[in-house]
Amino acid sequence: MGLSPLLIIAATLGGARAGACDEQEHGRLPPLLVTSAETPTVHAWPEQKVELHCRPSQAGGCRWLKDSRELGTECRLNTTERGTIRCVRGEETCGAVTLKNPKTQHVEHTPPPDVDDDYDYDFWYEDRNQYRSWTYRGETQWNHKSSTFLCSRSGFIILRSNVCDGIRHCIAGEDELNCSPPCGPPLASEHTKPIDVKREYLNGSQVTYVCESGFSLAESLSGLRRTCRAGRWDGAASVCRRNIALGQPITVTGLPMTDCKAAVDGSLDTWCMLAPSDGPQALTVHLEANATVDRVLVRALGTRSAVALRTLNKTVTLNNEVDCPCQDLNSDKITPPVSGGQVCVCPEQASTVGQFEVRVSAERGAFLALSVAEVVVLERSDDDEGDECALLGHPAHGRYEPTQTGTVKLSCDPGYSPSCSDPIRCSDLQSGTTRLSCVAANCSSLPTIPHTTTGPTTGTGWRSVVEYNCAAGYALYPSEQNTTSTCGSDSLWSLGHVSCVSETDIRVVAMRLGEQHARSMAALRAELETLLMGLRADQNRTQQRLSKLERDMAYLGVYQRRYPTDDATEPAPEEQ
Repeated sequence: MGLSPLLIIAATLGGARAGACDEQEHGRLPPLLVTSAETPTVHAWPEQKVELHCRPSQAGGCRWLKDSRELGTECRLNTTERGTIRCVRGEETCGAVTLKNPKTQHVEHTPPPDVDDDYDYDFWYEDRNQYRSWTYRGETQWNHKSSTFLCSRSGFIILRSNVCDGIRHCIAGEDELNCSPPCGPPLASEHTKPIDVKREYLNGSQVTYVCESGFSLAESLSGLRRTCRAGRWDGAASVCRRNIALGQPITVTGLPMTDCKAAVDGSLDTWCMLAPSDGPQALTVHLEANATVDRVLVRALGTRSAVALRTLNKTVTLNNEVDCPCQDLNSDKITPPVSGGQVCVCPEQASTVGQFEVRVSAERGAFLALSVAEVVVLERSDDDEGDECALLGHPAHGRYEPTQTGTVKLSCDPGYSPSCSDPIRCSDLQSGTTRLSCVAANCSSLPTIPHTTTGPTTGTGWRSVVEYNCAAGYALYPSEQNTTSTCGSDSLWSLGHVSCVSETDIRVVAMRLGEQHARSMAALRAELETLLMGLRADQNRTQQRLSKLERDMAYLGVYQRRYPTDDATEPAPEEQ
């Protein structure tokens, strides 16, 4: 059939279930289906676990053997062994695979020349016309392994910077498989509303967050945009917090030209404008008692305005007024973008429990105007640190399930499998150090089984079905084998072994003679049963006739007793 005998499933950003999830972001091997075709060679890092699957034709256990040594008795094996490993059922080998460490330590984009494995040599690559030498120290220790990617089919090594760059550096293209998985629905915390939520977002898609009335984002006066990048939403999860300046009293220093309560009405389109002056100009918002201030968001025209936090009922001095350093809002992520927007973070030691004012002022001594559209004050919350696990956005077609404090495990919908099934720290997922995704099941290559042909298939996705048949000149032995293979949610076909032997094989001849004898006996049995059924039918009909005759005789006897006759006195028929 010209198909690969070893089914290697594409994994997203690091592979699936072979070695620890944080072992290497790229290069972990997905599960391997060992078939009864030729023995393929797969390369793995020294001491890296490889997951092997054996699919016998009948129910029962499996034996994994390296030479004569048994490695396991289950039909799934996780191993760090290297060499040829066979899956045996009974006395028959159902499949084999050869696992090897990298055969060269050269980091290149093309297969390097053969190197004698008996000698130590340098681990090098060319970078800007400079050669750097990395030493390989035995089979269990590799320097700089985390910065490289191992091509499992060829055994040569490329720089990790070349993974997912749009170029197939590995012969089998493992470095480019599923590099841009989709994102799931973005996290929607309390009082936060993502616009037009969908179940799945393709790589590069964007979503905009807005807040309920009376609440605001810590990074934006309007909406905040996040982008799906390789299965994960960029930036931290957006959280809306209460705006404690909304509707609060205002004190104006200067000559107001408009209603300055417009600066705390929740609208970015209304303005508090002061007349130009070279004297003090300020807009002070009085906050409710016992509030703790975290940051202030301001939309004010002019870059020379300042924001300060001060206590009430005290003389304004340097001791009770603390500046809140400001910087412009990130216009790249604000939707829609607004001009004159600043976010000012107040020192934590200044926002203790008490009653405070937030003062937005213009620089003194310059003839200018202060124009403020909105002042938003966000209170500091005990939950600011937050539960990192609770703030995780679920990937497409999956969800994070807590395992223990600070860790989660990815669970996927039917037809999808996790790129890693180990427990992962929530902090690693939040920071992007580790990325997980649910990989759609796709059994792209049918297992090659000797002396077989395949019938029509319903596809290569989850639950797709294909039927195996023996090729011309071969017969199924034993005949009760399962020959239907189904694509599972782990992206592996359910069948990797069917035994077809030559029609001239003595076992097939004996089996067919036995089948012919069984058919002959069945035909003879059917013929005898038909004859016996005919005899039983005749017997039933005869019995029915006898029963009728008995009834007629009984009726005649009753009639004669009721109407007796004398034959001597009866007139002759002529006289009558």
